[in-house]
Amino acid sequence: MKIMLVRDRNVLNTNWLIYYANLLAERGHEVVIACDTYSKLGNLAPSFSLHKNVRVANLSGKVENNKIIDFYHRVRAKAIPAYFRFNELIKKEKPEMIVCYFPVDLFNITRFQNHNIPIVLMVHNWPVLILDKYLKKPKIIAPFYKKSFLKIDAFHVLMPSYKNDVDEWFEPKHIEVIANPVEQIEDKDIADLSIEKKKIIYVARIERDVKQPHVLVEAFNKIAKEFPDWKVEIYGLSKYPDYDKEIKDYILNNGLSLQVFLMGYSKDLAAVYKSADIHAFPSNCEGFSLSIADAMAFGLPHIGFKHAHSINEVIVDGHNGFLADDVDDFANKLKTLMLDKELRIKMGKNAREDMKNYSPKIIIDKWEKLFNYLLSK
Repeated sequence: MKIMLVRDRNVLNTNWLIYYANLLAERGHEVVIACDTYSKLGNLAPSFSLHKNVRVANLSGKVENNKIIDFYHRVRAKAIPAYFRFNELIKKEKPEMIVCYFPVDLFNITRFQNHNIPIVLMVHNWPVLILDKYLKKPKIIAPFYKKSFLKIDAFHVLMPSYKNDVDEWFEPKHIEVIANPVEQIEDKDIADLSIEKKKIIYVARIERDVKQPHVLVEAFNKIAKEFPDWKVEIYGLSKYPDYDKEIKDYILNNGLSLQVFLMGYSKDLAAVYKSADIHAFPSNCEGFSLSIADAMAFGLPHIGFKHAHSINEVIVDGHNGFLADDVDDFANKLKTLMLDKELRIKMGKNAREDMKNYSPKIIIDKWEKLFNYLLSK
């Protein structure tokens, strides 16, 4: 089957996108990653390379050896809507299935186009966060968005609870729940929780509103004096210097400089997970957190919030981790795990076992079943 995977930004530096395309290609599918961005696509995500059956089609990419064409691409990308170029690409490639990563990608492959190729729209987060803004567009342009949404053959959501969010707004033809694939870790490579490292980690981008790593720092501060030999390491890409400074000032002002650290981006997350005892995840909301899933696959117990979408489904309270009500409860749950190595080992084993339900084989089987269903219709 020829599958066009459409994503118009952060094209090749996203682990999940490349992993997904490669898994489809390994099943014998031909995959075209289609984008229209005047930029270098960037390096492939760490530890990934493209399968031989995966191609990238960048319709307005930089051209290094021809300044005239390069200038033309640069102007065209800004002046002419991308959907005209995608229309030509679809006619040329003739895909049997189109998978759109974002709603903007859906608009690019549907506006002023009349092809009848099945379309799947991925919703890679809590649907309210992704779709709400498109329902609130000005009345002048709202019909164009509505028309594009009506062309979707299937909505893809990450968690069972998300189906209701999509149903409320769109009454779609079909909603499919498929989580992200989780790489399975061999026994010899998992985190050895029998050896206490006295380390709590958090792997996520450094951002206030959703990821909110400052909440972890505040929770740890409530118990830090009881555990002077424990450390917190926060790993993730940083784009907000003012927020970084705010966290660092809090660390300094509360005497946590020898216990709490902003580690920056790591290219070796396997080593990070293996170096820890606990993965504390104070995010306010997730689609299906790859950080949680990967850390669970390495056998780490988790702590998150009860109100946090997706997190409160992947973390099963008392089984593979704890769910907290608020910051004080988060601190108490941390303390419970920090004091009990055997509980950490038990929850870590449960977490790893739970991730077997998201093995690449199981997840890609579900995608192929969806594709075959749509083609049969």
